[in-house]
Amino acid sequence: MKNPAVDLDKPSFWQTIFLQSKVNGAPYHGDLLTGQHWNWPKDTYLQRRLKYLRSCGFFEGRDDTAQPESRT
Repeated sequence: MKNPAVDLDKPSFWQTIFLQSKVNGAPYHGDLLTGQHWNWPKDTYLQRRLKYLRSCGFFEGRDDTAQPESRT
């Protein structure tokens, strides 16, 4: 197997990534980005499959609607 040619004057892919990081003094504008509002997907194949398996009794999963028990 032949090794790929390496250009020593050009930084590698990972060197470029690290050189552009905030900790290495590169400018970082992520704090200025606007927030994104989104919702979890609904009625996906996996959600429908899980619902079906639970209804058939094949899968005893956690109950997301259950309220936590209070310890008094």
